[in-house]
Amino acid sequence: MKKLIMLFLLVFMALPSGLLKAEATSSKPVPAEVLDKTFLYEVSRHLYRWYLDEIDVESITEKTDLICLVRVLDMKLDEGDKSQYVEIIMPAFKLVVKLKKADYRIDELDVNVKSNGFKINNVARYVKDFEIPPGCVSVALNIEEMKSYLFKTRNKCEFPSPELYERIKKAFRKEFNDVLLKRTPADKLKGERITFISPLSPVANEVWAYLEHGKFLMRCSSDIDLTNPEAWEHESLSFKLYDVLNQTVVSLDETAGANSFLTRDQVGRALFNCVVLGQRIIVFAAEAEKDMPKPGGK
Repeated sequence: MKKLIMLFLLVFMALPSGLLKAEATSSKPVPAEVLDKTFLYEVSRHLYRWYLDEIDVESITEKTDLICLVRVLDMKLDEGDKSQYVEIIMPAFKLVVKLKKADYRIDELDVNVKSNGFKINNVARYVKDFEIPPGCVSVALNIEEMKSYLFKTRNKCEFPSPELYERIKKAFRKEFNDVLLKRTPADKLKGERITFISPLSPVANEVWAYLEHGKFLMRCSSDIDLTNPEAWEHESLSFKLYDVLNQTVVSLDETAGANSFLTRDQVGRALFNCVVLGQRIIVFAAEAEKDMPKPGGK
């Protein structure tokens, strides 16, 4: 049962954006780590890189502080599940960010799922103002200091170690073979696949990859920290593959009710993070092909 719930949550996390849903506020105090200015700066940097645009930045130019309203969510959890959920509301950007600190066990996989901190679980943008839930703790971030931090760190990137990259390639290879064979003739999938992978985020257990051959974008997410080698054993990962050419629209309103599309803005952000900021790796169609000589080689 826990495995099914985890898979459901991972599929939910794989959506490009979430729907705004009011959750009950817990009586528990907000964890100090979530109120830490450095942590909130990192959350802002993730939003800056993946969600915010020029209009958002211009909307706060005349403000002195960016207000973050933080609360603990009262979630119904399974027995033995000690996961914690918090929510950060940023009225200036009309954003609601849900974060999760996972702490549970999946007996079917013999895996203890425990993250080393709160990770972004979902981001939703609301159009109209709504009543601020009770129990929020208000944190004011100086706008000029935050903008300076975001500018200085806009190209700051963290990437997996060489050993972790080998596990990532193995997981990618399996996913590519499982999914792409259903969409692309097998003879076109042989050899090396040039893949660009986005930087890791300290506040989100997700990574995007762009497969140059076939023009596919893939989002990988997990409750387990992606720097933990166990996360790349595939069973604990959720993959969402997008055919960029055929699954890109201007607005998601064009495909109401479907969650298999990305907007051009989302594709642009993903490509920027993967191709411009990211690293290029080679994922071979088969493990044995790593030892095959290159054309013209000896």
